Amino acid sequence: MNPHSQLVNICSAFLAPSIITSTEYLVNGLSNDNFLIRTDTQSYLLKCYQSYWPEVALQAQCELSKQQVCPAPIWLDKQNKRAAFNYIEGEVAESYLAMPLLAKLVKVHAHTTDTQTMNIALELQAYRHLLVFKEFDKHIDKVLESIANMPIEHGFCHNDLVKENIVVNPQGVYLIDFEYAQKNDVYFDLAALAVSFNLDSATKHALLKSYQAYTPSEQFYLSMHKLECYQIVYLLLCIGWYEQRAINNKVVVLRAQLDELIASVGS
Repeated sequence: MNPHSQLVNICSAFLAPSIITSTEYLVNGLSNDNFLIRTDTQSYLLKCYQSYWPEVALQAQCELSKQQVCPAPIWLDKQNKRAAFNYIEGEVAESYLAMPLLAKLVKVHAHTTDTQTMNIALELQAYRHLLVFKEFDKHIDKVLESIANMPIEHGFCHNDLVKENIVVNPQGVYLIDFEYAQKNDVYFDLAALAVSFNLDSATKHALLKSYQAYTPSEQFYLSMHKLECYQIVYLLLCIGWYEQRAINNKVVVLRAQLDELIASVGS
């Protein structure tokens, strides 16, 4: 059976095979196998999870799709770790979109769930054997200590806000790929935006002020230092993830940001 026929067979669980016009493997997916399934009237994303079944993320997407935050899951096959979503047509966000993006992100953070809070120190521990972690070992401990001594802004976080997971079209901004979503400090997502769009200091401060505008000011601890500490954490996790997969072009770009931030925060 050829790949197209296999995909048609899988999709027959939620689509009549006769209406599928094309299937395409999407090369941008790094954690899972993603396929674009087109019909005469609509397109779907078929996601085949390589490791675990993201139960919490899928439940969240069901709710958040009602608020136009993300595409809706329309079919779930837990046994075979497959899910289908309405496909969002659009382009990757190449520039920081401030208010439209933050309006959606605040809705994500407000989602209620019983998941455990991400343990940042434990996540970093998985990459401690890598050279970059050994090089900045003392800085990492200092950053984690700083974070531990600052107030926590709990929220349900996306945790993977690279540009490729932000889709823009005439209808607005949409977030995709929620596989890593769980409770965390909202500064982790804000730091991811600062890294993904390589924001300068003025824009980062504006990011925090804009986010604060969506929340009662007394409930949001606005701190550039905290944002930059989380940027270092996020950069280290990304570098570790890409380095383990030998995606060296990503490592080089992120390492340059990390070097600059370490020098800034450490000064």
